Amino acid sequence: MSFIESCHFQVLLDGKLLFFAKTDMDGDGQFGESWLALSDKEIQVLSNRRDLVKKVELDNVRSAKLEQYVGAGALIIAIGDDEENEVLVRFSSSYMQKFSIAEKFINCLVKSEEIPQLSKADKPKLCQKCQRPFEEGTDVCSVCVDKKKVIGRILDFTKPYRGKVILAVVFLLIATLLELAPPYLTKIIVDDVLEPKELGSSLFILVLLLGVTGMVLALMQFLKGILGVWIGSEIMGDMRKEIYQSLMRLSVSYFDRRQTSQFIGRVNSDAESIRQFLTDGVLYIIGQVMLLLAIIVMMFSLDWKLALFALLPSPIVLLFSVFIWPRVQHLWYKQWQSINKLNMIVGDTLQGIRVVKAFGQEGQEQNRYMDGNQAVVNQTMKTDGLWQGVFPLFSFITGSGMLLVWYFGGLAVISDDITLGTLLAFVAYLGMFFGPLQWFNQMISWVTRAISSANRIFEIIDSPSEVPDKKHATILDEIKGHVQIEGVTFGYEKHQPVIKNINLDVTSGEMIGLIGHSGAGKSTLINLITRFYDPNEGRILLDGVDLKNLKQDQLHKSIGVVLQETFLFDGTISENIAYSKQDATPEEIMLAAKIANAHEFVVKMSDGYDTKVGERGHRLSGGQKQRIAIARAILHDPRILILDEATASVDTETERKIQVAISRLVKGRTTFAIAHRLSTLRNADRLVVVDKGVIAEIGTHEELLEKEGIYYKLVEAQKELSQIKEVEVR
Repeated sequence: MSFIESCHFQVLLDGKLLFFAKTDMDGDGQFGESWLALSDKEIQVLSNRRDLVKKVELDNVRSAKLEQYVGAGALIIAIGDDEENEVLVRFSSSYMQKFSIAEKFINCLVKSEEIPQLSKADKPKLCQKCQRPFEEGTDVCSVCVDKKKVIGRILDFTKPYRGKVILAVVFLLIATLLELAPPYLTKIIVDDVLEPKELGSSLFILVLLLGVTGMVLALMQFLKGILGVWIGSEIMGDMRKEIYQSLMRLSVSYFDRRQTSQFIGRVNSDAESIRQFLTDGVLYIIGQVMLLLAIIVMMFSLDWKLALFALLPSPIVLLFSVFIWPRVQHLWYKQWQSINKLNMIVGDTLQGIRVVKAFGQEGQEQNRYMDGNQAVVNQTMKTDGLWQGVFPLFSFITGSGMLLVWYFGGLAVISDDITLGTLLAFVAYLGMFFGPLQWFNQMISWVTRAISSANRIFEIIDSPSEVPDKKHATILDEIKGHVQIEGVTFGYEKHQPVIKNINLDVTSGEMIGLIGHSGAGKSTLINLITRFYDPNEGRILLDGVDLKNLKQDQLHKSIGVVLQETFLFDGTISENIAYSKQDATPEEIMLAAKIANAHEFVVKMSDGYDTKVGERGHRLSGGQKQRIAIARAILHDPRILILDEATASVDTETERKIQVAISRLVKGRTTFAIAHRLSTLRNADRLVVVDKGVIAEIGTHEELLEKEGIYYKLVEAQKELSQIKEVEVR
């Protein structure tokens, strides 16, 4: 049996859970949520209201298939000997890939075939302890996480500011004691001045004490607030710095599996939630707990019988708060998810705005955003609606204690068991007592938000790098650029190798051209040489040292990269060229630009080297960006150079200028170049043809042509393509 608990429902599933996923449509094809759970024995479809919509034994299923419609799809199964079609779930097109996995699983189970292995991204993410699916966007189980430990780690951020935190708590303690003074002074005024009607200096002194108490209380609250703002701002800065440093430490594979908009939310909104908890929540909770205890002491000191009546509703309030905690925690997770999805939509659309406009899909993107925005609105209404329903109920429960005090306290005053001043002071303390009690849910909100945010932040901080530096990593005195690849096998998923048993010895200063069809493994080989990933088998050596033993900082400083999709930062041309060498002089920047054939177009711009390139360099042409990237690599002065389709997206004239720049750049450097235009690699010392993950051919341009193998066929195919284009032009 498999146990699933997600959202608001719990379900027992017969057999071993293999697939569990949410759809964004209900059974009628309307936008909503439903869930598909698949085990090795049965299929269940559940609504988002705990209802079991459909249950099918796999013994009755004959096959499964996906059907794609306009903007949507459905998973359909054939049931019984008549193979009657039945729709399991419907979903929008964005879920098509996800449910193709369910289709494969069902067909394999029906045919008694082996279930295919899935990549990490495709596997259902389940908690190893409780087998519950992880909330979307995180690999942390919100149920099993040690909440006390998380709170402790959050409080660790305050350690560098321990002195100021203690001072803030002192101000808080003084403020709490001062808050107890006005009701007691009121009792003295009523019992000792107003009832005896003894007009004198006592009334003036007592009223003056009330005023001074209010002034000092305001001062303490002001000082506490200022300290809280200062501490909170510093903690926020420390937290963001630690998150960002952790992101920079993580390997490329970590980011391959996630969207960048997730990290923006974690760095900003999650850090802000923790700041609010530390500066507002923690001090508020400490203050309210101290006030609560002090008020209880004062009430019992005034009249213990009335104190018991007053506290009668308190257990009900506390039990109700504990009961509502899981619901609140889930709603905060759901609200974060909806906001995170909306951020992803905005990020994707803005990054691909040219594609959106080129295909006239503004309307579709607006609809997608509207759906995401409506999901945020609906979730906010659910979350805030809960509070709006809870507060009146809490007010009624706590108000019942006040009614008891007024009634029994009034009887006690009439029978002269207590004084009127005592009753008034007691009522004032009771009002103060139920204030913190009513706001207990706000404390739950702060704690829940903080734990949710902390889980997502600590997930980044605790994530290990998949390509870590060894404790005593080697630092070479000088890097010459001799690269040896020995028996290297690698797959982004280990059971699906992309390259297999690659062996290659590249001498210092040699230029290697990597050739092959798309998906052959050329870029993967480059990723291993730059140590974005480590081989599953074999090793790569630089000057006789395994890359795993080499200090990564030194490795990456010795490698220069020029890619087809050049990335420029939103700064000036000068800043982008100098990115690889932050202390470069203007003369060095200009010299690098001249070698890269970039100086000529740069000086023609209105602001020259101070010209802003815009986000991702959108104000420059593709060829201009490419030459800026080459200038950046020249200034970097690497021993190993990576050229990945550096001239693939430019015109012939620009390509000629880039080729001249590249020919200057490669001199004396070990170079690995990938290019689809085979003519650009004729000057390479050796050409390496990669086919289906293995090295198929090695040799010079002339040697490979003589073999009439894969390289020869590629050259002939490009010649035919060029002739066709010439005919079309004529």
